[in-house]
Amino acid sequence: MQVSTSFCSLSKKEVTYCLFAILLLFSSKITAQNDTIYFDQNWKNTIKNSAVYYRINPVKIKTKNAIGYKIESVDSVYVINDHYIKNNKLQFEGYSKDKDGQYLIGKAKWYDENNTLLESRDFNYKTTKNKFEFPEWPILYLDYKIATKSQFIGGLEFCLACENKNKLFLGLGFGVTSYNGTYYGLPDLHLSYNREVLFVKSGLSDKHAYALAGVTILNMIDLGFGYSQPYNKDKIPVIKGFTFGATFRFSRNQNAYTKIRIM
Repeated sequence: MQVSTSFCSLSKKEVTYCLFAILLLFSSKITAQNDTIYFDQNWKNTIKNSAVYYRINPVKIKTKNAIGYKIESVDSVYVINDHYIKNNKLQFEGYSKDKDGQYLIGKAKWYDENNTLLESRDFNYKTTKNKFEFPEWPILYLDYKIATKSQFIGGLEFCLACENKNKLFLGLGFGVTSYNGTYYGLPDLHLSYNREVLFVKSGLSDKHAYALAGVTILNMIDLGFGYSQPYNKDKIPVIKGFTFGATFRFSRNQNAYTKIRIM
């Protein structure tokens, strides 16, 4: 009764203030819930009770303030921060052109549940003039093989599966080999399948076909052994027998290389 009497004794102005305060607290709680996006283990949107990760609703900031330089047609970017829901530790931090975090830009970092850095990448859109740089695509490759004769080849490779862990390289190049004191042109067409530390490669020229298998060092260097088979043993140059090969790749496309993960 005393509480009821006290409430009734409030003025209309005081009651209005109380109701406004309650409404403000209630709306703040709803806003906070809407500012959190929940994901399951496959990064699909879900409810809080089924979530493994969560993201605070991304906000936009000026591109130059985020990554330190301007990008044409990109005035601002979203700040993406993902967390593990079980301990609230950071899982990812970076910037994106879109709110869903599909088009990353600038520095991006991934962490494990103990807040240990797993991977750091720089999605660099900065253009540098008056400085020689290898094009991002395709890949420049240099190749050396030795069977009955040494072969030096250079050309371009196209990464057919660069977004995947296992890479598939299609190469087209041209080189030279010497035979009895005469130099011969040697076109090269090959396909190389690189899986973690191993690779398998097959190719051909207008004189022979070959197959190699061996180890790869981050897809920058392939070292392998195999066999070469000439089309015609009577038509020089004759390239046949057991073959050693070394391939070197140069590219600004970091997806072409195997990434080192810090555990």
